[in-house]
Amino acid sequence: MPPQGEEYLFKCDGLKLKGYLYAAAERRKKSPLLVLCHGIPAAPPPGATTEGGAAEDGGYPALARRCAAEGYATFHFNFRGTGESEGDFDLAGWQRDLAAALDGLEKEWGEGAFLLWGFSAGAAVSCSVAAGDGRVKGLILAASPAEFFSLFPPGSCGRILETLRQRGIIRDPSFPGDPRQWMGRIYGSSPLFKIGAVAPRPLLLMHGSRDELIHFGHAFRLYRQAGAGAELVILPAAPHQLRRHPSAVKRGLDWLNARCT
Repeated sequence: MPPQGEEYLFKCDGLKLKGYLYAAAERRKKSPLLVLCHGIPAAPPPGATTEGGAAEDGGYPALARRCAAEGYATFHFNFRGTGESEGDFDLAGWQRDLAAALDGLEKEWGEGAFLLWGFSAGAAVSCSVAAGDGRVKGLILAASPAEFFSLFPPGSCGRILETLRQRGIIRDPSFPGDPRQWMGRIYGSSPLFKIGAVAPRPLLLMHGSRDELIHFGHAFRLYRQAGAGAELVILPAAPHQLRRHPSAVKRGLDWLNARCT
């Protein structure tokens, strides 16, 4: 059986963040460690978990256990503003959260080599961090936006903030202090501007042809900028939530086994 998750607490910008590490004792201090990065939580359905998945879905813990069963020591956590972590949603802050997680895990993991598997906005954050961090040895971007301008167009800040407040990931009524700067940080997290720096490390872009939130054309735009080491897979009839799509999960694990071990 795969190991059960071990609670892992860390801080970033004074915020308490929580994650879970799935690794059998014999896998400790063996690299690389696979880090799963979630996206912006959707409106919670009945029976939702803190990870944003329905009760029968299992959320990211289920995916982490699946990866651990395949032999990967795996870590997943809640970015600021989500789940069991403190704070309010901020994409630039999410980048710092991921960097802080890698810094802390490196001390326990020893060799400090990581694989990142990001989903949607978590994929964008993973790309930004991987572009500037050589500890990341391989990267999967699942249903990633190429940029945020088309998804969060100028003039929509008030509507977006209200939506995120309703979803419970902006908790402080006074946040953000400057909405224009907050939106600017979202736009600055667009992976299209950073993905070229990942090369020549292994990179897999996965996108569903029926993604209802981010058109699969974003994947082609990223691929054209990615450079050596990149592969692109368009999954027929797959929706946005590739974490819940068995073919996408299998494709990602097969790629990790072939390219990153």
